[in-house]
Amino acid sequence: MLAITYDIKPLGWATCLWLKRFWRGCLLTSLNGLRCGEVQTPELPGDDWVRVETLLGGICGTDLSLIAQGQPPNSILQGFSSMPMGLGHENVAIVREVGPSVDESWIGRRVCVEPTLGCKARGIDPPCRSCRDGRFGVCEHFCGDVPGNYSLPAGTSIGYNARTGGSYGQYFVAHESQLVPVPDELSDEHAVLTDPVACGLHAVLRADLTGAKKVLVYGSGVMGLGVIASLRAVGFKGHIDALDRHEYLGEAARESGADDFFRLGPEKGERFESIAKRTDASVQRVRFGNYMLSGGYDIVFDCVGSPSAINESLKWTRADGQVMFIGTGHGGALDLTPVWFTELRIKGVYGRGIEQLNGKTATTYEMVHDLMLAGKMDVEKMLTHKFPLSEYRQAFLAASGKADHGAIKVAFDFRK
Repeated sequence: MLAITYDIKPLGWATCLWLKRFWRGCLLTSLNGLRCGEVQTPELPGDDWVRVETLLGGICGTDLSLIAQGQPPNSILQGFSSMPMGLGHENVAIVREVGPSVDESWIGRRVCVEPTLGCKARGIDPPCRSCRDGRFGVCEHFCGDVPGNYSLPAGTSIGYNARTGGSYGQYFVAHESQLVPVPDELSDEHAVLTDPVACGLHAVLRADLTGAKKVLVYGSGVMGLGVIASLRAVGFKGHIDALDRHEYLGEAARESGADDFFRLGPEKGERFESIAKRTDASVQRVRFGNYMLSGGYDIVFDCVGSPSAINESLKWTRADGQVMFIGTGHGGALDLTPVWFTELRIKGVYGRGIEQLNGKTATTYEMVHDLMLAGKMDVEKMLTHKFPLSEYRQAFLAASGKADHGAIKVAFDFRK
């Protein structure tokens, strides 16, 4: 089958680290560990696994960061992945083959595969504390230290391990517990957005919205749009500001439910003055160009994860406010003074889980489907570009250079 794989080697990585200063295209070559070609179709790891055929596979920012060497050489994420990995975890697919322990009625059904490889998918019993509590997105066995029934290698999910394949390939495999049926009323184009929107919904449900009146969504890509849409879907009536560098995202942010969309220039003092005006805060300037606010937003959702976004999110949040870190950055140099000085409440957000909303308990994926069908989440304009796998370089360029292409979400299209 045809698939994109990633298998980085130290020498190639180091060469591209130097070469990309002159030729960014080197990152999309085998020198950087990226390859598009024929690979062996993944085998079912156990009797209760299935093989699915990909319809659409969304390109995730975390994958782009990986390919672009956005993680440092000593990133702890290396302990939770294995190579060669078949990339891709955002998906809508059709079940084509089932193991002997799986109900054959799944064959031919359209599904979104919840990609997380937690204890249940690994066949680990008893499960870890997180999986037992429905928080499989933070399973304690992603590193593969407990073999389970299937001896899966390290990997947080489909797309980040050497066994299952991923949605940048024609086929991949999944445990039956990962299958989420797609309602007939949802198009493939809407269904492939389930994962990034679910990450936004998970973040909103992890936040304490009680008493919050003014919220900032820092970053208005598909993740930020998912947060905005989720805030409105769960009934948040307060003011939502959306911030991004690119003006073309403003329309989508407003249609998703933001009250205002704005951009900020590069000058640090002006950035802080602008936020102060929006939140009735005051700016405190100290030595060497460092700034702080007295006051700020009740909640900031950081959907970027860059060092500057993390620092600003911390400093733009009022005392005892909340910062929700969703972007998958590694931090860099951080000024942690606001954490203790203003007693911030900080939560990291990763993946999805079993959620409660309006008296209903379900997976985040199922809740997203329900909210889409109920008309409470409008994702119509989020998927902007589709490419066949053979045009993977153009697809990655569009996804990584969104402003140049007017892109929000880019996906690989495997449909005939």
